[in-house]
Amino acid sequence: ISSLHLNEEFSDVVFIFDGQKLHAHKAEIPISTFSIEAFRMFLKFIYTGGVIVDPSNMNVTTEVLILAHQHSFKDLESAVMKKMEALLKIENAPAVLNIANRFEYNELAEMCYIFLDEHALEILANDSFNELSQNSLVRLLERHTFDAPEVEIFKSVAKWGKVNDDVDGRAIKSVRLSCLNVVDIVSTVRPSKLVGNEDLLDAITEAVDVAPKKLHCRPKLGTESLQSGRLKVLPAHEAEVIAGTNTEFLLNGNKDVGKFASHVVGDEGGITVKLGALAIINHICMKFVDTDQRHYSYYIEVSTDNKNWKKVVDYSTYACRSQQDLYFDKEVVLYVRIVGTESTADNALHLVFLEADYKSTIPRLVNEIICPTENVASLEKNALVIEGYDRNEMLNGISKIDEDRQKGFTYHPTGKGSIIVQLTQPYRISSMKMLLWDGDNRYYQYYIESSMNKIDWEMVVDRRKDKWKSWQEIKFSERPMIYIKITGTHNSEN
Repeated sequence: ISSLHLNEEFSDVVFIFDGQKLHAHKAEIPISTFSIEAFRMFLKFIYTGGVIVDPSNMNVTTEVLILAHQHSFKDLESAVMKKMEALLKIENAPAVLNIANRFEYNELAEMCYIFLDEHALEILANDSFNELSQNSLVRLLERHTFDAPEVEIFKSVAKWGKVNDDVDGRAIKSVRLSCLNVVDIVSTVRPSKLVGNEDLLDAITEAVDVAPKKLHCRPKLGTESLQSGRLKVLPAHEAEVIAGTNTEFLLNGNKDVGKFASHVVGDEGGITVKLGALAIINHICMKFVDTDQRHYSYYIEVSTDNKNWKKVVDYSTYACRSQQDLYFDKEVVLYVRIVGTESTADNALHLVFLEADYKSTIPRLVNEIICPTENVASLEKNALVIEGYDRNEMLNGISKIDEDRQKGFTYHPTGKGSIIVQLTQPYRISSMKMLLWDGDNRYYQYYIESSMNKIDWEMVVDRRKDKWKSWQEIKFSERPMIYIKITGTHNSEN
């Protein structure tokens, strides 16, 4: 059918655009609503199933999207939206957002909002800001993640109002006046005459904390501390623990595992921290008491109002221990809640410290589980050998044995037991490297299994045949694991 595309010889329908003709099949139909370029692309999709978007002409692309929507070409709609997402820039994002909101393309709209969030100052200074519809603008300003100085937002909205109709003042009311300082309110907002005297007075009383703020100020990204590499959730940042017991140690930089906050498993209030102000975070680091082999299961929720909670980490069925390094999609947060679901120690969750921040880059995640690019089976990463003799020798990072060849390794008798390593939290692993004792010419046979619960085991590698010596490098399909079990079946010397 593609050979018939724009073919004059066999066509019996002609679409006319200001005198220009596009040949198709079946009457001669004048078209005035769309450009000939857009309709040419639309016809090409009908005949060939493909579409090529001109990155220099987003207007035409938008017309094609509208045509696809009007004629229920879902595949074309999807294809064009993906192209538009890839071509977003400051100059066209407002127009694309308007179209997305108009036709309720929610995924495309969210992509536009995220783009504008990430380029907030640039869009405020660009003339394309004035192209936003009132609905698009209000929804943008309602987002906590649109991070720009409130005074700059006010100035841009004021300019927008000169070329657009701000029905019922919805746009100007979306500016968070109480987050301005008094100087900006008096010198910038008041002369504009866009805000009534009563609202100005309310904003001033909220700005100087005489009255509580009706709207939260826009959160800032959790900046990294130069000393620790993390934004600590400390009393110095006006954070406080509002649920849990023995919480005085949790936020003061404590690293002593003898001092810890706790809560009884089953108490849904968990350990709850209220930050000093709204913040954008995507990373939490915390540590459980790890003086023995105890482990915990838990989940973490965040909220902006202490009523509506969103679960960002769900390790409620995993055995976790010691330090937890957790990443998730960025969230606007005022409250953080850690809830234990299982504990092997006194039926309580014991938390030594808590830190939270925003990282500009995060590791790859699959189902909330980190896919590490560095060794996580080490003492440095708080991994632990829970079965085997001379435990933890194999995790100390030293790849040599002592002079009398009696120390510097972990072992188990062949035919009896195994060596089991427990990681601190679930990781998705696709490779392992280990050194078999090689003080002489002996060889080994063995197999390795992995598990998430120490009950159900999955074979990682089976080397019960051939002769295996010294360094072992093992590659396998990526899988989640907490426990690694190494079972020797033959030692050529004993």
